[in-house]
Amino acid sequence: MQRLVRCIGLKRRRSGSGVGGPADNTTGATSGLSMSRKMSNFTPTNRDLPAYADMKHLFSTFFILLLGALLHAQEHSFEFISNHIYLNAEVNGKPARLVFDTGSADVYLDSTWLSESGIKYTQMGNAMVRGAGNEAKKTTLIFSGVNISMNGKDYSPMMVPIIDLRAILGDKADGIFGLKDLKGKVITIDYKNSELTLSDKLATDQAEGFTRIPIETDTNHPGRILFPIEVTVTPGKVISGKALLDIGSGQGLHFTSKAAAKYGLDKIQDKVYFHHEHGGVGGESAGYEFGIDKVTTGNLLLFQGKARYSTDHSGAMASDEYIAVVGNEIWQHFTVIIDLSKSVLFLKENL
Repeated sequence: MQRLVRCIGLKRRRSGSGVGGPADNTTGATSGLSMSRKMSNFTPTNRDLPAYADMKHLFSTFFILLLGALLHAQEHSFEFISNHIYLNAEVNGKPARLVFDTGSADVYLDSTWLSESGIKYTQMGNAMVRGAGNEAKKTTLIFSGVNISMNGKDYSPMMVPIIDLRAILGDKADGIFGLKDLKGKVITIDYKNSELTLSDKLATDQAEGFTRIPIETDTNHPGRILFPIEVTVTPGKVISGKALLDIGSGQGLHFTSKAAAKYGLDKIQDKVYFHHEHGGVGGESAGYEFGIDKVTTGNLLLFQGKARYSTDHSGAMASDEYIAVVGNEIWQHFTVIIDLSKSVLFLKENL
């Protein structure tokens, strides 16, 4: 879900009272067990004691490093509802389901969930927030005091917008969890088994059998991951460019209004109009759905079928930084590994 938050005319106020594993470990573990068996049959003499002590120290260090690697891999089971990934979390001790969103840098909280939770924050204010949709919306912000806990890991985001998220995604959405606190992480999304893993490093054999795609990332804009696509609209009409990798979107391939005008998609006759009153953070959004031949990235076929183009005049779907947004209607058919530290995407089709 494209956020691209811009805060204008920020006003701050005080109110109320309240709260202010990598895959290569298998190989390492097997090696360690073999070493252990050899050592169990070894009786050291006085001459061997120094070397034996060094070996024991090396063996202990190995397991400390192995344990550290395991501890740095956070595994999260998720629910996949209406093409969105829902992670179980606690926000200041209250259960919440947060939508995982690579198209957003930030954490958002739903206004209804917050009201029902009874949580009160002391540092709050207002700002104009823009995302998908045509308008910038006046939005309440929480400046500090938000604490999110997921599977033993705590996050304390600053400047958390409160939005009517359920109007956009439905009654199960309590908030959004973006990429700002995941800089440099390796994100593995196994749609087939509903598991999301965060780790510090890509294991040597973790991406075996995957297609490797270069991506563009920006530490100053963590909610923007761009990758190359080629869209064959018809056999004689091919469009190439950068697309936004948006795990927070429930759509498939969605061209921006700028790309639609540039490549003449608005001239297509066989199309169906759509309009969403709550198309995103920025309110209503509209456009057309039409048929395409195929979408590829590198030498990998991503999708064949229907695509959309936006007619929005502003917001994320009117951006000229990318030609299209690719969402979970496509990604759910793959196992996805996003290595933010090396700026690489790995894809493997789920069979």
